Amino acid sequence: MKRALLGSLAGAVLALILLWNQPIPVRAAQISVVPTVGETSYRHGGGWRGMWVSVGQLIQALSNLTGVDKATIQAELQNGRSLAQIAAANGSSGDALVQAVVDTAKSRLDQAVSNGRLTQTQADQMLATIRDRATALVNDTTLGTQLGAHAAKASQRSTLGWLIQATADQTGLDVATIRTRLRNGETLRAIITGAGVDPQKVIDAAVDAFRQAATAAMQE
Repeated sequence: MKRALLGSLAGAVLALILLWNQPIPVRAAQISVVPTVGETSYRHGGGWRGMWVSVGQLIQALSNLTGVDKATIQAELQNGRSLAQIAAANGSSGDALVQAVVDTAKSRLDQAVSNGRLTQTQADQMLATIRDRATALVNDTTLGTQLGAHAAKASQRSTLGWLIQATADQTGLDVATIRTRLRNGETLRAIITGAGVDPQKVIDAAVDAFRQAATAAMQE
């Protein structure tokens, strides 16, 4: 936990440097906390929203099957191995991993059918799609690279959230106004100095807020 938070702090500082003096194409949906690995996922478009396949789900299932901890599995993914290869090296297989995820999905789909939320035909179609997607993910040797890129983007979005909030607190501007001005091509520095505020105060406020949140999280 502490290592993850320290890594987030280091990423936040780097992202702050990158974001500070450049226009930021920002959308409201981009202001978020850093997502977990499980948020890299596939959702069945247009169907029952509760059914999905995520990398986090697959990693947990693989850990359950093999006894290998999730951190080790993620490290292996970063080294360019697929989940199927990791499974095979630890007494299981990619097929067994896919089946474990499909079995879990089938239980939920069966319940949805029983509750009248889905027809059997819809459930069967979803289950087939889930199997196909899980198979693709399990055999993908680029998952580690994708997760790394996802984490880097998430870190930047998270840092932007801290900076926008600190800018609002120090300048009196509302968050919506700041986001709109960023979308229109202004930099945070320009917005802050235009409000007559020392940019260093915003940096200090953002770092202090992040430090307080990290300290509180490490004490949990």
